[in-house]
Amino acid sequence: MPAKRTLKQSVSTPTAADSPFFDFLEKGRVPSLQERKTIREILADKMSHLASLNSKVPKRRTGKKIPRQLRAELDHTRRFIKFHQALIAPWRRLPIELIAEIFRFTLEVTNQDDNADDYWNDDRPSTLRLCRICRTWRAIAVSTPALWNVLSISLHSVSHPIEWISTWLDRSRSFPLYLQLFWGNKSLPEVINPVLSIFETHLYHTAGLWIDGLDVEDPDLVTNAYPKGTFPPTQSLHAPLLTTVGSDLPPDSKWDWISTACRASPRLTRLTVSKFSIDWFPITNLTKMHIIDPVSMSDVLQILEHAPSLQDISFDVGGPATTCSSGKVLVMAAVSRLEITSTDHLGDFLEQIELPALKEIGIHQIANWPDAAFRSFISRSSCILKILEFYDVEISENQIIGCLQDKVCNMLEGLVVSECDPPALGLLQHLTYRQHPFPNPHLTSIVLANLQAPDGFLAALVESRMSPPVTELPANAPTPARLARMRFSFIEGPGSVTHINDWSQLQDLYKAYPELELIWPEDLTVYSTLV
Repeated sequence: MPAKRTLKQSVSTPTAADSPFFDFLEKGRVPSLQERKTIREILADKMSHLASLNSKVPKRRTGKKIPRQLRAELDHTRRFIKFHQALIAPWRRLPIELIAEIFRFTLEVTNQDDNADDYWNDDRPSTLRLCRICRTWRAIAVSTPALWNVLSISLHSVSHPIEWISTWLDRSRSFPLYLQLFWGNKSLPEVINPVLSIFETHLYHTAGLWIDGLDVEDPDLVTNAYPKGTFPPTQSLHAPLLTTVGSDLPPDSKWDWISTACRASPRLTRLTVSKFSIDWFPITNLTKMHIIDPVSMSDVLQILEHAPSLQDISFDVGGPATTCSSGKVLVMAAVSRLEITSTDHLGDFLEQIELPALKEIGIHQIANWPDAAFRSFISRSSCILKILEFYDVEISENQIIGCLQDKVCNMLEGLVVSECDPPALGLLQHLTYRQHPFPNPHLTSIVLANLQAPDGFLAALVESRMSPPVTELPANAPTPARLARMRFSFIEGPGSVTHINDWSQLQDLYKAYPELELIWPEDLTVYSTLV
């Protein structure tokens, strides 16, 4: 006996008995001009029929239910109309190449410029959503390599090999790839290694590669049992498109594969690694280089001597103190950004270099601030700083003010003072606009963490930089820049001040200047009843 036909089956997509166009979507056919005219005539008839059916639906106030047969016919008619409307939808007349380009623009932009972070965006969900709209869209998406060329994989909670990776990357064809792999202390080598092997097979058209095997928040989790990846053999690697490489591997990992991949690329310009040896990586053409773990000063100077194109550098400079091989100050004409960490040797290092193009400098973890050496360095370089950042530096408030008063900071646009000795009243007073000449008049972004100052002075600083006293400007003098971003926090604990006036006035300023990005401390519970 044949199975009983259900209501769901009776209202399915139109068939050949219902419409001569039932297979158009299945076959990806686009109706001709005459066929579109016929479909519109069919739609007009069905819309009229739908209106007739709707008139038979009982009014809600009567409490009567819609008869089962009427409900089925309504549903089928609506599906019929929707099906035929899809056939003549305007997008179906667009060339496939144009649809593919529109698909590409629905994705987030991949970070590939020189100022971007090391990681790039992975918009995998958007690609998959495009594939789920209809068969035609899926076919177009699958045949568009630009939708499949970015892939970021996290193996933190994966317990089995990921079979779909090869399929995904094969769809990118020869389009330049941007690949990322992350794993933590709970990842399994039998899951990590197959992914590394797949990456190796696509290295020939990979432009960006990032492998972070230390993706953990707690460094204490990195023990001898921490998972390490086993990289594929290094013979005959070919990487003609590779421009960006980042790798942070667990201790005792083998670097042969990463090193060989870099050497296989004639176009490598950006390198971020946790371990470094001058013999491992090609550095002559590098424009950006970040080394995570400490490097001896002699190695850093050797890198700088052999990489004249460097523009963006980040080092943790260790001892012992040494000099350049030439015995002269090393001039790096292209370096515009320097991020440097050095517990004890910052002054010795700065005495060896000169950076005339320097615009951004970030200084981290300095135990004894070498004020004279730093001032001599920026004076000798004759640079024009735009960004000045201090993180975890033993530097006094007066020394910070002295740096800000130097002529190299006349064009300063961004200042960060974080995890240093608490910034106090002197720094706030220096940054407050009072009268011409204004201090650092181009400063638009200020970050001050753990402030220790009387109540009201921070609000006065912000207000002065949002509404400068322009009436005191000399003729033809430019108006000082308005503050665009302010991030702050106050010191807590014994001796701390309750900043009632600061909080109240900052709230008013926040409302008065909606363009101001005012970033409050994460914990505002202490002040929630004050503002």
